[in-house]
Amino acid sequence: MTRISAKMIIGGLAASLALGMAAAPASAQRYDGFCYHKQQNTKTKGTVIGAVAGGVLGNVVAGKGNKTEGTVLGAVIGGAIGNQVGEEVKENKVEQCLNNQYYVFDRREYAPPAAPKGYAVAYYSQRPYYDTYYTHRNGRVVEWHPRRR
Repeated sequence: MTRISAKMIIGGLAASLALGMAAAPASAQRYDGFCYHKQQNTKTKGTVIGAVAGGVLGNVVAGKGNKTEGTVLGAVIGGAIGNQVGEEVKENKVEQCLNNQYYVFDRREYAPPAAPKGYAVAYYSQRPYYDTYYTHRNGRVVEWHPRRR
């Protein structure tokens, strides 16, 4: 491996790591509530599509004798970008909650019960619009009504 191709690979890895860190969500965020959504695999699809497209592009752009390095570098960078695009699509996709039930954290946050098979817990910082909201109290699901003053 030549010096130039090694530098390209190291630079590409550094760029993909920086891209991944820049898109990391803040973990100290306060949530309004949660609901159960059908599981999505947009991140996986984005990673695979990005890696394939990046590998092809890297192979085409790479100079003579550097096709392998160009393909690998393109696949790594394309996979990282595709992963972040898939995450962005997943986060911005508005979906219906299971049975139109949105659970509010009433005066406290708690660990939600496990999601049903094929579903995942989705947390919200802003409440989606529904006619009725729910919460968990004493191990039961109950309708939630804001405290009246």
